[in-house]
Amino acid sequence: MTHVIADLRYAVRTLRRVPVFTTIAVLSMAFGIAANTAVFTLVDQVVLRRLPVSRPGELVQLSARGTESYGGTMGAGIELSYAMYRDLRDHNTVFAGMFCRFPWALHITDGGRSEQVTGELVSGSFFPILGVKPALGRLFTPDDERAGHAVAVLGFNYWKSRFNGDPAAIGRSLVVNGHPVEIVGVVDARFQGMDIGGPVGLYVPISMQPQMGPAWLQLEGRRFRWVQVFARLREGLTAEAAQAGIQPLYRSLLEQEVRDPAFRAASADTRRQFLAGRLSVTDASRGHSGLRESVTEPLLILMAVAGGVLLIVCANVANLLIARGAARQRELALRVAVGASRRQIVRLLLVESLLLAVAGAALGLMLATWGASLLLAYFTSPETPLAVTADPDRRILLFTSALAMLTALLAGIVPALRSSRVDAAPALKSAGGAVGGEQPRLRKTLVVAQVALSFTLLI
Repeated sequence: MTHVIADLRYAVRTLRRVPVFTTIAVLSMAFGIAANTAVFTLVDQVVLRRLPVSRPGELVQLSARGTESYGGTMGAGIELSYAMYRDLRDHNTVFAGMFCRFPWALHITDGGRSEQVTGELVSGSFFPILGVKPALGRLFTPDDERAGHAVAVLGFNYWKSRFNGDPAAIGRSLVVNGHPVEIVGVVDARFQGMDIGGPVGLYVPISMQPQMGPAWLQLEGRRFRWVQVFARLREGLTAEAAQAGIQPLYRSLLEQEVRDPAFRAASADTRRQFLAGRLSVTDASRGHSGLRESVTEPLLILMAVAGGVLLIVCANVANLLIARGAARQRELALRVAVGASRRQIVRLLLVESLLLAVAGAALGLMLATWGASLLLAYFTSPETPLAVTADPDRRILLFTSALAMLTALLAGIVPALRSSRVDAAPALKSAGGAVGGEQPRLRKTLVVAQVALSFTLLI
């Protein structure tokens, strides 16, 4: 460790003596690291990150597949009727609990002020099964759903913006879609909802659907599929096993529904298609988001492009380090002459490369915050907010640190190995340490690689 600290001090002194080289290398690394960090900030939050709930790996979504609804659907076509959800909830043997949700815009009137917010009608088991805690007051329970209580829970951000974070908001009355409700709680700040594309401002019990709307939707109607259904797996059970275990119950419920009077006019083909439906059980640890499905591919393409930019940067900095190493042959030969091993020379040069990468990462992190904000502006608008932030957190800092280490290694290892293979006697005799025969070929190869990668990214 003592040797590394000594190398670090020497590297700082050395780089301060060549400000032009240091500035160019740091700026190059900063832009490469910033591009990757900015894109990863969104990839992490939109594509990779799990819901901030209790044991998210146990959450699954139940989706209707291949079923002729013989009525109608509202959403992506994978929803279930509320009556079907209730039957599955009460009679299944594979889930520890189930809940449902229905995203619906809510019109709020309070003190002469009126506005529309992103709302959700949720079952009473929504918060208990997710394990979400209140920031203030209480959250819904199954009793709120059964009794049809006229209550509401505020999203944390909406509570801050509309009520200025006032604890006295608990117990106040709001008029929601023309019906008075009492505010009973505020959701924990970390939970913005199941959909990153729609941070929720207000939750109401799903049993209030007849009052909240839409007016043509029937809460108890089996012919209309409109609720998104989720469940928590029993301990030790996989999604595949749960899907196999729930099918017999789902099939029996379909057979009951096909005998419903509403099916009297249905053709034999329609009945057959209806009974051919199945229930899909899929991972829901990251929630449900149509936005995620639409932006995942573009974000991954951007991540690949940013990776290509980083390779170009590494090749560019490696070229600079090779040129600088050629100019330092006499200095390195002197170190060898006094007993320095090749390993010590490589370590010294890699420490210099790492120092450049750390400085580049610090600058790159600031640029990445700005770049991520620009990307967010492309995907969002005041009408379509996202539960995503451009501010770096611990995961982003760890990613940037790892990226700095990788950049230092990619850019510095080849120049360090090349420069460490110094022949002391000829180098000490020469005036400046001319570039060796292999180094021009390597530098030209790196330039060709940069041009090839640049054309690939442009195409």
